[in-house]
Amino acid sequence: RMLFNKTHPDYFKFQVLNTILGGYFGSRLMANIREDKGYTYGIGSGLSSLVNAGYFFISTEVGADVTNQTLTEIYKEINILRTKLVGKEELETVRNYVLGQFLRSVDGPYALADKFKAIWEFDLDYTYFEKYFEAVKTITPEEIKSLANIYLQEKDLIELVVGKK
Repeated sequence: RMLFNKTHPDYFKFQVLNTILGGYFGSRLMANIREDKGYTYGIGSGLSSLVNAGYFFISTEVGADVTNQTLTEIYKEINILRTKLVGKEELETVRNYVLGQFLRSVDGPYALADKFKAIWEFDLDYTYFEKYFEAVKTITPEEIKSLANIYLQEKDLIELVVGKK
């Protein structure tokens, strides 16, 4: 889905929503499609930030015999985020994961330079990181549901299947 880049006010909070859906090993897509159904070894989602735009994506590799079932389960997980509130325990786990990943991403001078390069490319200031931490720490289940309803409408998603469907 075409989306916004890191300069958008919803970027940080959408990152939390993305993490819940498919942004880490404990995500809902991984739990459903890998762990429960066994359709794939890996599935994930992400938000790519380009200079003038961005995009949200979900990616996996499955057998042709389970392609349609996988797509059904992906849309099911999106619909759950649009209709039900995320539980406090799950949200706290994701918060801790996101903040921990940030700490790992600035380990060393080259990694730290990449972080500064990223804000320089988008003409952002150093409060960018403070705003990021604040958004992750304060996002509510209601905000997650609202973001899912705004940005994860099925009609807005572009579906691409390579191989048999």
